[in-house]
Amino acid sequence: MKKLLSMVLVLVLVLSLGAALAEGHTIALANINEKGVFGKLVKMGFENACASRGWELLYADNNSDGQTAVSNAESLALRSPEFVVDMNVDASVGQTIMDIFGAADIPVLAVDIALPGAPFFGIDSGAMGTFNGEYMAEYIKANWDGEVDYCVLITQIASGDEVNKRVRNCAVALEDCGIKVGAVEEIEGQNDTAVAQTRFTDFLTAHPDAQKIVVFTINENTAQGAYAAAVTANREWDVRIMSANCGTQFVEPMYESEGNMSWIATCANFPELYGEQCCQLIERYFAGETLEGSYACNMVAIDWSNIAEYYPLDNLPWNNF
Repeated sequence: MKKLLSMVLVLVLVLSLGAALAEGHTIALANINEKGVFGKLVKMGFENACASRGWELLYADNNSDGQTAVSNAESLALRSPEFVVDMNVDASVGQTIMDIFGAADIPVLAVDIALPGAPFFGIDSGAMGTFNGEYMAEYIKANWDGEVDYCVLITQIASGDEVNKRVRNCAVALEDCGIKVGAVEEIEGQNDTAVAQTRFTDFLTAHPDAQKIVVFTINENTAQGAYAAAVTANREWDVRIMSANCGTQFVEPMYESEGNMSWIATCANFPELYGEQCCQLIERYFAGETLEGSYACNMVAIDWSNIAEYYPLDNLPWNNF
């Protein structure tokens, strides 16, 4: 009798363990790239969020390249994850990516850059552009008597019109806030620091007498290039820069200069938290909810006044790499 009871208990234990394992999920992340801190923070956040849930994470690096993103979609679809999070910068291949996952009946969440028909999480580009423009308008009123010679927008055309609202809406917000703008100029930065530096250097060379230039960028990469161009040209203080994203490229020089630099602020969207926020959405899907529309990430303007609150030197998220 005791032997039979023991066998029953073992069987119950095995079945319980199998049921527990069956509750685990497999999801996939096609990351934007691992060239910089942003993509590394995204990956770290997803790894931590999945580990805390007992989920398996399939991973691919899109390397900020459309064809790589398509190849990754094909490879991930063959591995049959239950859900895919995709971060693709090339809008021209968005439908192809969705067709691949659609044929495999795998749901997709687009992050930061939209995919046709997919629910969206991340930066509300239009809202960020307005937010950054309004922030800079207050600075201009306080420091430049409410007027500027040029408003320079460093774009990323490959990512589509929606993403470029992160800079184009800045110019609109300046005018809505009553800032007198001499001219608005767009420079294609190609999401590349060196390209942005070269092209903004050309702009500065072509406008030697401009002393009030505001620059808005889609991310830190191009902001770093614009800042380097201004410093190298000995015209740092003719320029004020506001960017999107917050990582080492902004935080380190801000601390080193104790806030005394012309790259005055960036709009943080906390990519280190993307994994947890996206996994919460995916849990809602697994519970039977339909994901649709947009889910915005948090946004905070980071400058010298609050950098220690959000990115204290003794607890920087990239120190965990």
